[in-house]
Amino acid sequence: MPKAETVSKLLLKAAPLFSKAGLDTPELDAKLLLQAASGYTNVELISKSKEALQSEICETFYGFVERRLNHEPVHRILGYREFYGRQFILSDETLIPRPDTEILVECGLKAKPTSVLEIGTGSGAIAVSLASELPDVKITATDISKDAVKTAQKNAVKHNVDKKIKFVETDLFKGLKGKFDLVISNPPYIRKSDISDLQKEVQFHDPMHALDGGKDGLDFYRLIFKQVAGFLNPNGSVLVEIGIGQENDVIAIAKAEGFSKLEVIKDLNQVNRVVGASLND
Repeated sequence: MPKAETVSKLLLKAAPLFSKAGLDTPELDAKLLLQAASGYTNVELISKSKEALQSEICETFYGFVERRLNHEPVHRILGYREFYGRQFILSDETLIPRPDTEILVECGLKAKPTSVLEIGTGSGAIAVSLASELPDVKITATDISKDAVKTAQKNAVKHNVDKKIKFVETDLFKGLKGKFDLVISNPPYIRKSDISDLQKEVQFHDPMHALDGGKDGLDFYRLIFKQVAGFLNPNGSVLVEIGIGQENDVIAIAKAEGFSKLEVIKDLNQVNRVVGASLND
């Protein structure tokens, strides 16, 4: 078992290892992992930098360091990720919610729906965020993964919106009934041939079914737009997150299925990130 060591010494050991391994944020990763191992806040890491931590804490920290050196994402090690101001539990079958996706939530809130269908809920980050911000909304959220559905349910309970969200384990729209003001999705959109070029953190630690969008990355947009009209209220709309450079292809897919009102929304980095569509001008 490792001996007791000070906060500063542990950080000084881990950060250079992360840097040498080519990790993008070595100092931040070391701090986050030590916070998780010790229970200290960031302020406490500074104020107690000369304090010796118990050997059990050091052992836990070194275990986290080893996992990070194997390119396991920090937030998978921590077991949670912040998204839209809330903390979300993660599991092996859920993607890590990304800040880029917060614009999808913003677009959903602007639509002011009272009924929402989310396709591919994952951790439930989108559904839970919408349910938390919209007082009168009812949401149905689906995922093909039983593990993801269970994780999303835990997050709904954690944020006290479980009575506003119905989680369904199913493939896309299969077995669903009813119509909605808004259908929202962040579907898999990585081209199959590009998956081997992704960061190791994504390639080896994210669930493949949540990444693989088929040969051209557009399979799920075709499936969604082919079926979604039957689930929309008369003035209902669709919002989907897209990959970089996919806006024209996704718009073409939506147009081919009869959607006439279309828009592309940029994220905070001015990247085209969301396509919105409705059947009525």
